[in-house]
Amino acid sequence: MSFIEILVAFSLMSLLFVIGWSISNSLIGVKKVRNYEMAIALATQALEAVRAARFREIGSDRENSKDTLITDFSSSQNVFDGEKGEGFVPLVKVGDIEFQRELHIQDCPSMIEGFPSVLKLVQVRVTWKAPEDDTGLTFEAGTTVADTW
Repeated sequence: MSFIEILVAFSLMSLLFVIGWSISNSLIGVKKVRNYEMAIALATQALEAVRAARFREIGSDRENSKDTLITDFSSSQNVFDGEKGEGFVPLVKVGDIEFQRELHIQDCPSMIEGFPSVLKLVQVRVTWKAPEDDTGLTFEAGTTVADTW
């Protein structure tokens, strides 16, 4: 073997290594994007459930009523919270990643004395750990809901 043949073989091996490395890194990026998409979907599910519920059934962080939406999101003891995850559960496992969802609802104070608050501030926080480097990640979303009835 001559020096030129060794140099060509080394160049081809280096090129194959670079192609493999770039494909591997792009797949890690795709996995991270999928995790963010799942977090966004979980937060959107919570916000849409709050928007679809009756105002009096939403509840708030200060209430302790068991028949409210915030209680349903805080517990996995509901009859609809089966093993398949049909209900609203605080911990959702997708593959080997656990997504922790927290729903916080606060009553906005009324500016008119004697009238109850007709506005609620809704905040959703989804946290999970990236499997690549075990870094904690968070996605937060918020909205307001008004009693329009």
